[in-house]
Amino acid sequence: MKARLALSALVFDLGALGALAIPARAQTETLGSTAPTVYPDDPEYRAQPIRLGGLSLTTNANVRLNYDSNIYAAPVERYDDVYADFSGEVRADSSPGPVTVTGGITGTVRRYGSRSTENSERWRLDTTVKWAPSRTSLYSLGASLQRAVEDRSDSEARTNPDRGPRRFDILATEFHLRTQPGRLLFDVQASATRFDALSSVDADRDFSAYNGQAAMGLRVGGTVFVTASAFVNRREFRLSRTPAGFERDTTTYGGQLGLNVEPGGLFEGRLGVGVFRYDPDEPTAPGRTGLSVSGALIYRPSRRTALLLDAFNGDVATFRTGAQGRTDTRFRITAEQEIRHDLFARLSGSFRRSKFVGTGISEDTASVSGEIEHVIARNLSLSLDAQFSKRTSERFAARFERFRAGFSLRARF
Repeated sequence: MKARLALSALVFDLGALGALAIPARAQTETLGSTAPTVYPDDPEYRAQPIRLGGLSLTTNANVRLNYDSNIYAAPVERYDDVYADFSGEVRADSSPGPVTVTGGITGTVRRYGSRSTENSERWRLDTTVKWAPSRTSLYSLGASLQRAVEDRSDSEARTNPDRGPRRFDILATEFHLRTQPGRLLFDVQASATRFDALSSVDADRDFSAYNGQAAMGLRVGGTVFVTASAFVNRREFRLSRTPAGFERDTTTYGGQLGLNVEPGGLFEGRLGVGVFRYDPDEPTAPGRTGLSVSGALIYRPSRRTALLLDAFNGDVATFRTGAQGRTDTRFRITAEQEIRHDLFARLSGSFRRSKFVGTGISEDTASVSGEIEHVIARNLSLSLDAQFSKRTSERFAARFERFRAGFSLRARF
């Protein structure tokens, strides 16, 4: 349940580091993942890991059959197809204590019925070490390596149907310090991420991002903190200059004021609003200032119902020819419901606007999706889901409509 949110005064969306859409189903679907904020933690559903000395070992697997009405997210000449995802995951956790270590490996093999160019393999390795010297302090250090595959519906995805989607290796590491002395809250994070496109044709998309963020909060009552935070993001491209000789590296920095609500009441999560400043290294390129928004909130009107809000507005990386930069605005509302003790549902609506600075082009993508999951037993569940997406744009080639639906069999051992 708590994995859905980083409950700290974060102000920078790491998912916006690059124009790379990692499919939401790149990782294994686990029991209860349809509605994790209301999935009960009771003996009937609780996972029973394998004990190996001081380690707890859990495994998950799922088979997913899907239909996609427009696999290339094309405005015309739409091609539909069916495909199957075969996923597996193994995770290991050390015994509880001041120092804990977790690690895992996840993989997904995707195979299409007739469009074999879209076949892909995705995987992820990750490990995290956490040290809690006291009840109110936590230090963590994590690292991950993954093979990611772009979604054809991403704003800057490959459009050639004769070539498969781009593949990326992503190496990331992150440090996090959080402490709460008395009524105060201090939260510091630093991370480094390297994006490496596998194809040499996409060498211009290889870059490293270095991020730092710090927040200070004051408890104003109960579980609520008022926060002030600052962040900086540095992007350095492997090909540091364009063919015309212009510098490509950039720095974005800014600050926010907001709220941080810890678990324990009707609300939990974070919300911050402020400004960001985008400064390119190229002296002839203009900088810009914009609205910075970052938020992830959960509202629980009852034990069986949860409403989730995710919001972001800020600078992201772009590779669009002629664009001086890109600003994304994203908004998602999700309702999760425990219909009865073995039946869970989710309904979600989202909107994203991408503005390509210097081109006068913007793209609006709206999506609505729903899913229902029936938990047959502690180790097995079935789910059905559907999604409809539509994008509008001044560019005809960027427009599309797309319907997807799927059936999943999830298992836990």
